Amino acid sequence: MVVYQHSNFFYRRNGDFKIFNAIIFVADIIIMKKIISILVSFLLTLTSAFSQSDGVKAFKSNNPADAIRLLESEIAGGNISSESFNYLGLAYFQTGDYEKSIAAFERGMKDGRSAKKLLYFNEGNVCFAKGDFSKAESCFSFVLAASPDYSPALLNRANSRLNQKNYSGASEDYKKYIEVNPEASQREEIERLIGYLDEEQKFQELEAERIKEEERRLEEENLRLQEEIARQEAERAMLEAEKRAAEEERRRKLLEDVASSLQQTDSTSMTAGAEDVIDYEYESELE
Repeated sequence: MVVYQHSNFFYRRNGDFKIFNAIIFVADIIIMKKIISILVSFLLTLTSAFSQSDGVKAFKSNNPADAIRLLESEIAGGNISSESFNYLGLAYFQTGDYEKSIAAFERGMKDGRSAKKLLYFNEGNVCFAKGDFSKAESCFSFVLAASPDYSPALLNRANSRLNQKNYSGASEDYKKYIEVNPEASQREEIERLIGYLDEEQKFQELEAERIKEEERRLEEENLRLQEEIARQEAERAMLEAEKRAAEEERRRKLLEDVASSLQQTDSTSMTAGAEDVIDYEYESELE
């Protein structure tokens, strides 16, 4: 019995030992995977560093003028990577040439190797810095079409809309930004701004209604004025017609009176010419 108990204990302990070994084995695999992952990441970073073009290296060395020269040369020679046009646009931006920066991003959008979402995002930032808020909004909208929850594009499009006084659109983007990025460092300021925008939107709606009502009132006033003008013109025309009719009647009567005064209707005399008058009064020879 004792032997059996010892044997049972041994088998139980031996089973625990096997389980313990299995756990250690799994843990070793996990650790090895992590180590391999770190090594792969390191090798990729190292490879990326060695594979970077001279233009990209110049940009990352804070030498945008050389970066522009080298990148333009590399692109012209067909040595184009997914980053080439992006770094070229950023280099032009750093030199203050916004137009060439935008042109570089748009050149990259025509190349199938480029990361277009990144190009649109950076072009939007350049347009915003340039003051072209409408174009900036359009660029950020392209980014959000690809990644609806990309918070930097949401925030930047909200700012673009705010600068165009599109308060409802800006408020909508700010709210979405807080929703997808609840731990944002600017959350308090953004929420306060949302409150101001909502108040401004209500004010604008009330102002729009007031203006609409004022326009309706003015339209009614103008209609009444037009009716009064038409009434007065009709009355004036009637008075003038009556005046003309009275004047015509007066003239007609005057002409009649003049004609009547000039007409000689005496039956005892008639003119025979300019000077002689034939007298028909004589004594009859017959008695």
